[in-house]
Amino acid sequence: MASVTDIINDALTLPRSDRGYLAQKLIESLDDRDDFTDEEKATLDRRSQEMKDGTVEPLTLEQLKQQVRVNLG
Repeated sequence: MASVTDIINDALTLPRSDRGYLAQKLIESLDDRDDFTDEEKATLDRRSQEMKDGTVEPLTLEQLKQQVRVNLG
């Protein structure tokens, strides 16, 4: 079996899009939804669906920062 260092070095030679896909899959593998209550899971699912449906519009980080500045006055 290859070492983690070997795997990382191999991954870094991949094209950018493949590295992005690999990163996404690795992050998803860390997502342990068992840490959430049923209510929290339902909220996450509902909010995810709202984003997909366009029911809500996400904010960029800059928009969020601006709203915080305004609210903190």
